[in-house]
Amino acid sequence: MDDLIEKIIEIIGNYREEDNSFYHRLDINKAHVNKWIEQFDEEDREFLLTELLHLLPQSYLSKENTLRILGNEFETLRKDFNYQTVEEFLDETKFLDCQEVGKSQKVFLEFVDEILKDKYNYSIDDCGTGEIKQWLYIDDVLASGGTFREDIMEEIEEFGIEEFKNSKIQIIGSFVILHTWATNNVRFALKNKLGFELNNSLKFYRVAEIDNYPHINYYNPNPEFNHIYPVESDLGKEILEFIEGSFERDYDMRNEKHAFRNPDYPKKEKFFSSPENRIRYENILLKKGYEIMASIENLSAKSLRPLGMTPPSYKTLGAGSHFFTWRNISNTCPIVFWWEVNGWYPLFPVKNRGNH
Repeated sequence: MDDLIEKIIEIIGNYREEDNSFYHRLDINKAHVNKWIEQFDEEDREFLLTELLHLLPQSYLSKENTLRILGNEFETLRKDFNYQTVEEFLDETKFLDCQEVGKSQKVFLEFVDEILKDKYNYSIDDCGTGEIKQWLYIDDVLASGGTFREDIMEEIEEFGIEEFKNSKIQIIGSFVILHTWATNNVRFALKNKLGFELNNSLKFYRVAEIDNYPHINYYNPNPEFNHIYPVESDLGKEILEFIEGSFERDYDMRNEKHAFRNPDYPKKEKFFSSPENRIRYENILLKKGYEIMASIENLSAKSLRPLGMTPPSYKTLGAGSHFFTWRNISNTCPIVFWWEVNGWYPLFPVKNRGNH
């Protein structure tokens, strides 16, 4: 297994290295990966590392590649919004700054500011000097869409709902990791709040896309399901009952019909090494995540699931994200990757987030 671990370290070894200081250092080394993998059953360890090594090149987003794609995005936006130059687009674009200091949006706005200065001799402060035709919202992850929806709604209300409707301002959501299910939820929720559909007035861009919209239909005939999404099993059904019985709620749980993946999809496996290995990998993460949850004496986070945080009303096994950035891990990823209490040791220790 040493060779597998060394190859994994080559990919993720720079995880959160920017946070290292004289007082605190996070070393993604052989001892670190060993400590994490040894928490799994012995017969599963080599398999887990092998499949993880297959997945990481397509799901671990390095700083260099991510910022390169974000930088190139402005040329795409110029074309999509019919501008002759990026500078003209920037002059009519307002960058939304909605989150508190220390949150991810502030960090990515700083990255974008550096990109603009380097490529276009502009800063974010120089943007929006003309008639505002676009609002640009940048963040790391669109998972459930709740934060984005609330921020956008607050911005529209401050602007004036009728004024916004008549202004023809377009909203651009730019994310490092984007869940397709969230984009549909956001559109539906904003329509209900506003009383009208945004349609083409809301457009999404991303570095990586998690194709997790579970409704299979004419418009979504073959989702890739490039996330952790197990097929139905006795263990899975047991976990759903555990989740429903672990918290007191004043609302009904929903989306149970989407708790398990239709085994006929994806029609061709492109994310995992094989359909069979996918099932084994998903079930190992599900089983161990359930063990972690069951070890918590007082469960308080109603969004917690073995396969990652999800809206608290969802009777599902979790969001199942399997994409990671160099600077942090989303809590929508399976908890085996980031949980850090109750005796569990994470592969990707989280930054600025409690474990409840």
